[in-house]
Amino acid sequence: MVGGDVLRLENGRPVMVDQTNFGWKGCWRCQHCIAVCPVGAISVFGLSAEELTAKPDPSIRQELEKLMQFRRSCRAFLKKDVEKEVIDEILQAVSAVPTGGNNYSLEFCVVESREQMKRLYRAVFGNAVQTSIFEEENDDDLSALRLYGAPHLFIAHKAVGDRFQDGALTEMGLAAAYFELLANACGLGTVISTYAAEMLSKNKNAKAFLGIPDDHRLLTVVGFGYPKYEYARGVKKSKKINRI
Repeated sequence: MVGGDVLRLENGRPVMVDQTNFGWKGCWRCQHCIAVCPVGAISVFGLSAEELTAKPDPSIRQELEKLMQFRRSCRAFLKKDVEKEVIDEILQAVSAVPTGGNNYSLEFCVVESREQMKRLYRAVFGNAVQTSIFEEENDDDLSALRLYGAPHLFIAHKAVGDRFQDGALTEMGLAAAYFELLANACGLGTVISTYAAEMLSKNKNAKAFLGIPDDHRLLTVVGFGYPKYEYARGVKKSKKINRI
């Protein structure tokens, strides 16, 4: 290998150099080479072109636009767990969220059942009875996290250093947005909460239960599950736009 070169010849064929950190001029593990090759002749990191996702149909633009207008913040969930295969499908898709420098340091945490959510509640509050102004007192003890009884939780977390910390927070926000849209595309309801993120980030018992390292930050969390009420249509909102 010379300088930032990432290929070497082996029996007359180019192969990737066995090194994970090549610097600015080397491989960023972005897989652009395999994605752009028109004939699918490139294989990298054990992946072949046949294993990758095909280009989506152009009609996806209209469908995505409708999804973004249709999704709502869910304030009432069914007391029912989402099937594991549905959660796995969403997690597989959200792994494609963009990160600065295509780094692999962003991590995800998912609470996969109502029973585990109740254990998380006890890790935060102990056996104390907590109620929230956002829920009926007789709903259940998940209300204190202000997630409106969501039976599941998605968290993107990452270690944040003194430099480029805004980039790390942006990555967490993008992951939450990706997950939220994908969950809605699967017919689930979602609620995004910075309050719950603050509660969890300040509680060592909760972070230990979730397997989140002490030096990792939480920006927001996404509560999700099957919605109690179905909406018939989306809405249109207006935002101030400065056109230059």
